[in-house]
Amino acid sequence: MSRGNARIRMLSACALITHSILIATPSANAVVMGTSSSLGHTTVRLVGPYYCSGVAIGRRHVATAAHCANRGMRIMGGGGSVGIAGVSKSAVLDDGRRVSVTGDAAILKLTSPLSGIGAATVGTSDSDRFTIAGYGTTNERNRAAFGTLHEASLVAASPLALVDPNRSGSISASACFGDSGGPVMRGGVLVGIITRAAHPSPRIACGHLTRWAPIVASGTAGETVIAEAEPEPPRKRGRSAKRQKSDAQVSLFGSWFVEKAESRKASRRKTAQR
Repeated sequence: MSRGNARIRMLSACALITHSILIATPSANAVVMGTSSSLGHTTVRLVGPYYCSGVAIGRRHVATAAHCANRGMRIMGGGGSVGIAGVSKSAVLDDGRRVSVTGDAAILKLTSPLSGIGAATVGTSDSDRFTIAGYGTTNERNRAAFGTLHEASLVAASPLALVDPNRSGSISASACFGDSGGPVMRGGVLVGIITRAAHPSPRIACGHLTRWAPIVASGTAGETVIAEAEPEPPRKRGRSAKRQKSDAQVSLFGSWFVEKAESRKASRRKTAQR
């Protein structure tokens, strides 16, 4: 065989292998079954012991999931990175209104303004469509995948749970690992924060329901409000940094693990009774 023919066959084989890899490898961006998002001007990344998403609500405030509110995280967006100065359940917006969160949501006060990122408008809407966005993975088997913003359009399945209206299989559009803390938009305004995902299967976390916690603004824009000191969360004592990091990683979709464990126990009890 001539060297020329051998080189051609080798290149063809490499091309075939590359093509096969591209087909077999799932997209590893964000939001299961989602699309590229246009919410990057307000949605940020939280990077530290683990990955989360967040949404800017002011020059120095970001809303995220409470289980992501680790002082060791860095807030990244607009080409910059800033630290966390405090964690609270409420804050005063740039327009004078007070914003508050409940459930598994928190508001981070930044050490300095995050340039290049605008603030999402906190409000209310009666639209029947919700948009979620996050920087997490699209394949829960690859939980470390993180970094590209995707979004999905969902509808209400219950007061604080969203579902893909076009669901037609075991996996449909939902949040996944790394999307915790991302925005829940309704009618173009921010109404909540992604907290976790849930799936009927005891072995799957993503691809069905997206659960969220509400964010509410009160008062009138333009009011002069004296900002209150934001309390810091209690510091844990007597624990090693390694143990704290391990607990933080498990806390992502932590309640999912609890739900699945309870589901398995119930299944075993039913089997034993038969």
